[in-house]
Amino acid sequence: MRKTIGASEGSSIYLLGICAANLLSLFVMLALSKVTAVFDGMEAQDWVGYVVMQVGFTASVLVYARVRRLDEISVARIRKPRSLAQLALTPFIAVATILAFFPLAILWEAFLNLIGMHASVHTPKFGSVGAYFLSLLVMAVLPAFGEEYLMRGHVFSGLSTKSVLFGILFSALFFSLMHANPVQTVHQFGIGIVLALVMILTNSLWACVLVHFFNNFISLTINAYLPQVGEIIVGLGHFNWLTGAASVVVGLLLLVLLLYIMYRLGSKNEFKVTGNSIEYEEFSIYAVQPADVKRNPVKEFFAFFKSLFTRAGRRSVTRTLTQMNGVEQLGKAQPMIGVWLALGLSAAYWLYAFIAKLI
Repeated sequence: MRKTIGASEGSSIYLLGICAANLLSLFVMLALSKVTAVFDGMEAQDWVGYVVMQVGFTASVLVYARVRRLDEISVARIRKPRSLAQLALTPFIAVATILAFFPLAILWEAFLNLIGMHASVHTPKFGSVGAYFLSLLVMAVLPAFGEEYLMRGHVFSGLSTKSVLFGILFSALFFSLMHANPVQTVHQFGIGIVLALVMILTNSLWACVLVHFFNNFISLTINAYLPQVGEIIVGLGHFNWLTGAASVVVGLLLLVLLLYIMYRLGSKNEFKVTGNSIEYEEFSIYAVQPADVKRNPVKEFFAFFKSLFTRAGRRSVTRTLTQMNGVEQLGKAQPMIGVWLALGLSAAYWLYAFIAKLI
């Protein structure tokens, strides 16, 4: 069974998932066209639509993997993380993504409103506890697995064979365009980058699923039980810009810190110090410094953070991410026509949704 896929194949799986999910959704909507039932402020078609999309994503990828004989454990990394302690960071990473990207999403939405678009995301009214838990299942649990199985499990895995940075940025772009909702574009792109980094650092799809779930869980819970948060933000008036900027800065700094801690937790399983040598998997190399030298994680973090502002530091980070990703780098040696085709069709799909909501 094949353990890797290329960039074009990852893009093909992406298009297959999008087409299958939308066709299945269309058939179900047609079958329910005469159903007028409404539950907690949302029509039955909307509730079913959320479920059908995730079923389409998951089923199409499973069928493709079976036909093409893919080893899903290796390709999608359906395995435990490098360190179970990394999973404890996932809710905090979700909070940091909201702090970092939510103000940018509000700014983007303000621009859309300025040009005459008043789009939104369909959510229930949360009139009962039952509706709340149903929404968590339909809008948090199912998308967390279905979308991550498609996007990080296959699309990112394929795209990162060109380069790790290409995989991170373009998988996030595909993820953003996939939702075909202009209001969500900015936030989905930001969290797409974070989820790709989480996949690299943990080497596990389950860590991405948890971050995705907690992100949706927090958003739904705030809408259900803390709607006054939105009123407070609106009431800030001109201070929105100040608090929004502060939130972005704090959120980004917190993300860097949490992802660095996640890296440190995972790197402990990559090598171990024994005597005066470092054993890495099947190889041993002699350490430059004695093994008993104490490491200061705080100083190391600030040194790492400072290095992000230098070209050499960024190159070092890129090399580390490439090594931790563990995917064969094919670069330009592979055909990329599938990637550009998928990108063009995804952009057209998003543009259609943009124009439809604008008019």
